[in-house]
Amino acid sequence: MTRRALPFALAALALAAPLGAQVGHTPENSPYEDLRGKQALTFGIGSIAPGGDPAGVGPRTGMQFNLRYELLMKGPLWLQTRFAYAPQLERTVKDPLATGAARNDGISRRPHALLEAGFGLNLTGNKSWHRIVPQLHGGLGWATGGSALYDVGGYRFGNKFTLSYGLGARLVTGREWEGHVDVTHLFWKYGYPEDYRGDGSPTDNSILGDQPLGPWKGNLLLSVGMTRFFFR
Repeated sequence: MTRRALPFALAALALAAPLGAQVGHTPENSPYEDLRGKQALTFGIGSIAPGGDPAGVGPRTGMQFNLRYELLMKGPLWLQTRFAYAPQLERTVKDPLATGAARNDGISRRPHALLEAGFGLNLTGNKSWHRIVPQLHGGLGWATGGSALYDVGGYRFGNKFTLSYGLGARLVTGREWEGHVDVTHLFWKYGYPEDYRGDGSPTDNSILGDQPLGPWKGNLLLSVGMTRFFFR
């Protein structure tokens, strides 16, 4: 190719690019659809499934309700705050000074609450794909076990710092109300009393043995709900 022909070839490529981008779906048949709303309020219901509690004194799986507020920041990025409330989670009370069946000292039922803030990201930008918007989100927060009192074994859930990440999906309807599903992996740190720990020997009858008193453990939050969008 001569130098004189090079500018014409580049110009032809520049013209062909937008034409090539038009090949595919017409606007009315496109799988993509513009999203509505710059603010959103989601009402959800689901379950919280605490996991990995080595002492067996943490809260068990139970129902939780949640309320989430979102504010569009820029592009596909949203600022998110969420409040979740479990009205009654059961946990086992243990006496570390007792052994055998006498160690379990009954069941405690307490409400649990979670408040967190973070960011969410629409993976399809400001459009839905076949009316679905997959999302990533993460946040920092605070959880409380509903009581400042210690049990007979010297343990309480108390107040805990949390961090989380998760996946969600907007189910677009083309109206102000949409569906929403969410799975969150939430982490908090347990704090067990010193009496829970032993030396880990074969004759050790302690609750934890030689395991740490303050392990970080993950918990699952599952939720389905309805979202109301504002300010298109």
